[in-house]
Amino acid sequence: MSSEPGRRQRLLARAAWPARLVLAGVFLAAAAPKLADPAGFAAAIANYRAFPDALVNLVATIVPALELVGAMALLSPWRRGGALLLGALLLGFTALLAVSLARGIDTACGCFGAGDPGDAADPVRPLHLLRNVGLLALAALVLAGPRGPDVR
Repeated sequence: MSSEPGRRQRLLARAAWPARLVLAGVFLAAAAPKLADPAGFAAAIANYRAFPDALVNLVATIVPALELVGAMALLSPWRRGGALLLGALLLGFTALLAVSLARGIDTACGCFGAGDPGDAADPVRPLHLLRNVGLLALAALVLAGPRGPDVR
């Protein structure tokens, strides 16, 4: 007979692996177009009117690099660090989206790069906040998972 806490840990360990894959896939898909078109991403960031003009290019350079590092870390032994990094980014992104919604700023998300064909027709909406909450839940699941070697 297995104990309930041990059973819960095994379930978390099994759920953490697909959570890592989904989270890594989303952030790899988000980082790639931003890295390919930093000027377009900088324009998308500028549309939020949340950063001084002098910082927009710096943010447009650093954010996709951090997304890439976090996604790659999720697929490595540094998965907890990757989940923490991506969780922190998600909290920042969610705050930015919420403030933009509250201020009534009508801008495209830019979440998957400025060249995302659906972006122009897909302004920031509450649905983006829900998506981020779901991704935060995946990051939390990774953090709640095992600290030792991978369990799949």
